[in-house]
Amino acid sequence: MDIGPRIKLARAKAGLSVRELAERVGVSATAISKFERGEASPRQSTLLRLAKALSVGVEYFFREVKVETLNPAYRKHSKLGKRLQEAIEATIVEAVERHLLVEELFPKGFFPESKLPSFPITSVDEAERAADELRRQWKLGSDPIEDLCGRLENRGIKVIAIDAPKGFDGFSCWVNGQIPVIAYNVNAPGDRQRFNLAHELGHLVLDADPPVDVEKAAHRFAGAFLVPAEAVHVELGRKRSDLSLDELLLLKNEYGVSIQAWIWRAFDLEIIDRDTYNTLFRRLSQRGWRTEEPGSVSLEKPRRLRLLIHQALAERLITPSYAATLLHGGLRTVKPKPKEFPQPKDDLVREYMENRELTAFEDVDLEDFHEYEDRQGTSLESQS
Repeated sequence: MDIGPRIKLARAKAGLSVRELAERVGVSATAISKFERGEASPRQSTLLRLAKALSVGVEYFFREVKVETLNPAYRKHSKLGKRLQEAIEATIVEAVERHLLVEELFPKGFFPESKLPSFPITSVDEAERAADELRRQWKLGSDPIEDLCGRLENRGIKVIAIDAPKGFDGFSCWVNGQIPVIAYNVNAPGDRQRFNLAHELGHLVLDADPPVDVEKAAHRFAGAFLVPAEAVHVELGRKRSDLSLDELLLLKNEYGVSIQAWIWRAFDLEIIDRDTYNTLFRRLSQRGWRTEEPGSVSLEKPRRLRLLIHQALAERLITPSYAATLLHGGLRTVKPKPKEFPQPKDDLVREYMENRELTAFEDVDLEDFHEYEDRQGTSLESQS
């Protein structure tokens, strides 16, 4: 089996260059490049060091490649460096693979089919109508949306939470041409997370013709999806000469939408004019609320993958050790039930996890191993 693509993916996810990984593993950069291109295979000892350097289990390298293509719904001009962008995309690929691995455990037809609609638009204003139509199709009414992540996941969207630095808001893509994916930054405030998720949903469902500004259309879609016009008119009225920041703070807490987003909605729907819009943002700046608003909105948390893993464990489709692998150790306290688990078939990953001869040395201190080889006068690099 060619594990080169898996090594390259893990390296990208870790944000390491070929040379940096080589230094951590104790081999040459040329050796790492050959491993990734499939021109050479690492020895068992080198494979152990690769796994430790990349913070993955050895089984990771033997997983079946399930993500063939990753097509961004919209490629933003990100301020993030190339390596960080690659790390984020590699993280998304790895997370989607875990979703697919778990879903394959269940019988065909276990999950309801769900297909995202596509809304052609020729102007930014039409994004508002698209959001209203999607709410109608999903039977959301005009009420605040609780658990936005859950709503998206129930519609077949893979939602990936990423621990990313400031500058990354969200990313949406299609995996293998048909699986919708949204990734978002867990370090953003709850209201920002919700807006970013809705914004990326807009990129997935809007089909904008030039010269429509795609980002502005997704922005308008997000505001309308989170707070439809009907709700805005109920809360603010149809025409206002001014808005109170304190009333908007109350609405923020109720709808999970920022004060700034409420001002945008009021302006988009012509409830306030341009002068009032500018005045409100000056007030925000005077209070220091442009960078950090008051009020707390609950963080969004994907739960579908964890739920499916627990279900698979309850149905004895997987072992506790394999469940822990899929959750990156999240089920360390799960105890095996007094029932013999069926032997997995045709799955190298699960075979690895159950084979103690293969996993016995996975957590060894490799520094001791280096010292032993040095005493034997053997070069790890030359063995690779």
